Amino acid sequence: MESQSAKPIIAALLQPLPVLTQPQARNDLSDESVVRLLVRQFIDLSLDAFNQVLQGNLDQDEAVDGINRQAIALNSVFLGTSGFETVITHPWNSPDQLGAFLKDVVALEYPEDDCVRAMLIHLATQLMHALRLPDEERNEEVEALTLDAADLLLGRAPEDDDEIDIDIGV
Repeated sequence: MESQSAKPIIAALLQPLPVLTQPQARNDLSDESVVRLLVRQFIDLSLDAFNQVLQGNLDQDEAVDGINRQAIALNSVFLGTSGFETVITHPWNSPDQLGAFLKDVVALEYPEDDCVRAMLIHLATQLMHALRLPDEERNEEVEALTLDAADLLLGRAPEDDDEIDIDIGV
């Protein structure tokens, strides 16, 4: 992970896919596939950073800084403040809606306008722990974390009966 801004990475992810019938296609944050893609890209970036640290190719502080920059950028996307014209937001995409929901459901002790970032950082922490699992279990855990994080960003409490998989140690 180089010392680059997360904004270009997010901008690249949010470029609309070329659709023949819709030349002005945009990414709708109420579309589950769009939200899952953004979560999965964050997860992949985090896993890559952690693996780079384990291999000695990246300083741990640089990895954490890169993950945090990505989380900050996604915070602005999901809270409707990014300014990206390729993103369709809804009233839900605001601190008093999504931020309050995350603060309540995930028991975050952060301001509502920072709750998406905080949830993503906790997600990255869970991913770091998942790296210790055998391959098959790790893949299952990463998939479960992806689905849970996407559900949260869409305003749905994860379907796990007993607990939210994004355990923040509360």
